[in-house]
Amino acid sequence: MIISFSGIDSCGKSTQIKLLENYFNKKSIRYKNIWSRGGYTNWFEFIKQVARKLSFNKLPLSGVNEKRTKMFENSRFQKVWLCIALLDLIRLYTITFKLNCLLRYNIICDRYLWDTYIDFKLAFPDINLEKHILWKILCKVAVKPDVSIIITISPEESWKRSVLKKEPFSETLETRKERDTLCKRIIKENKWMWVINGHDSINDIWEKIKGIIDNDDK
Repeated sequence: MIISFSGIDSCGKSTQIKLLENYFNKKSIRYKNIWSRGGYTNWFEFIKQVARKLSFNKLPLSGVNEKRTKMFENSRFQKVWLCIALLDLIRLYTITFKLNCLLRYNIICDRYLWDTYIDFKLAFPDINLEKHILWKILCKVAVKPDVSIIITISPEESWKRSVLKKEPFSETLETRKERDTLCKRIIKENKWMWVINGHDSINDIWEKIKGIIDNDDK
């Protein structure tokens, strides 16, 4: 099985994924947890490291900093960055996922295709992502999850939880509202099989997810 978890920051993805891992461990079920955020996938991170060394560390480090922000204002740089990110996602969601399935691993995917779509729409508002050839290819070839879940919470609750957890590089409330708007639009397009209310208790959410997975496994 391929099980994907989506949702804005602090919606509870990591907590539910940990519960699912514990559940699989108790049942001796083979699995791999793959975190995938467009632009931060393994091979792309390696390319960044090589590029920094070749430039004698002139390229900025990841994270929020003035040099990186200025670089991303360059439209040519945006297009190159986006192409590399999409190519690596194509590699990950096809070759890597299919190989793990052939090896009889269940895949728990922390973030998936539509989380990346939202990331890119917010990061590159001037680029028509829907018409980008690599995005079209990615949507066509990416392995479809057997179970896709989005956990929803309000932007205000997301912000509150992030403050309590003291998350580094925390997004503003305004950005979380923009993410929430895109999530709601995509939910209406039925891109996720299951929509779960993240305001419910951890236990109630887990029972719903466990029931979904057990039923799908049959």
